[in-house]
Amino acid sequence: MKKVKHKNKFSFDWGLVIIPVLLAASSLATLYSITSISGRTDLVVDQAVYFVISFLLYFLFSAMDYRILKPLGWYAYALGLLLLVIVEFFGLSVFGSSRWIDLGFFQLQPSELMKFLFIIFASSYFADRQKFNLRSVIVFILLAIIPAVLILREPDLGTTLVVIASIITILISIKPPAKFYYFAIGIALVATPLAWHYLKPYQKQRITSFANPESDPQGSGYNVIQSKIAVGSGGLYGKGFSGATQSQLSFLPVSHIDFIFSGWAEATGFIGSITLVFLYCYLLFRIFTVSMLSRDRFGQLYCLALGGLLSFQVLVNIGMNIGLAPVTGIPLPLMSYGGTSLAVVSMMIGVSQSVFLRRKGLTFE
Repeated sequence: MKKVKHKNKFSFDWGLVIIPVLLAASSLATLYSITSISGRTDLVVDQAVYFVISFLLYFLFSAMDYRILKPLGWYAYALGLLLLVIVEFFGLSVFGSSRWIDLGFFQLQPSELMKFLFIIFASSYFADRQKFNLRSVIVFILLAIIPAVLILREPDLGTTLVVIASIITILISIKPPAKFYYFAIGIALVATPLAWHYLKPYQKQRITSFANPESDPQGSGYNVIQSKIAVGSGGLYGKGFSGATQSQLSFLPVSHIDFIFSGWAEATGFIGSITLVFLYCYLLFRIFTVSMLSRDRFGQLYCLALGGLLSFQVLVNIGMNIGLAPVTGIPLPLMSYGGTSLAVVSMMIGVSQSVFLRRKGLTFE
């Protein structure tokens, strides 16, 4: 039977192109607003450079056949562990956290890169396991615990939670029997007190102050209180990028990373905030849609894991900005300042674009 070529065989999923560009442009606008008084234009310039580099990587990974990543799963896992071990012993320490490798021209954050490498590994691991196998799942969980513990020791609770979210998404994707969920819930209940024991004092304070930040307004509750003030002061239409005083006058802490959504909300108001949430929802919708169009199980699992990971980051980051989630230091994808984060998310979405380009019914010659 003669193979029929699809006339749109090289058509992009433009949602996976336009939405990341709009989010990255929103990031630059917010960073400009935040730094307009302080004069720290280096943040905007640096992020613009990261933007260009990241989207070159995006198109590179889009053009690449994603299927070449499948046999590299174990190598990706090993590389991620190696970088995390290097950070453990030789990492650059900033404010008590050792999360970066100083390359001179760039500070690499291996925990961010591990998100990408771990999704590749997890998708590859389960790609050829069509049926649920408890032994394989247990081995996978034990392997996943190692990078999670190394990241938690940096300490980086936020990224640890993101890795755990991707683990959960992958496990749900392989459709385990109902009894497995009961077993997993039991393990989680036992592990939670143990995990609490190993948290740093400031991490415990952030979680405990979540329910009532006003109990310590100048300490652990300060960030949340100032963030909620910034969001609320934006009103319906916002103060504009030149009038966002809460973030410009440095009342809002870490406004260029953890609380960039609050800076955006203050400048653009409720309308701008809803628009931003819509952009993220549509981006996630497109990623999950691509998973259903995938030609193979590896591509399907990859997009499901990516969608789960980004969903968790967006929900937790925006949640902590409006007081609905504890402050955990999780960046807002494509918005928060940082070269490694922007590059990693761009590469991950680029691979999902590659899955779309090689979706069912299309031929490539």
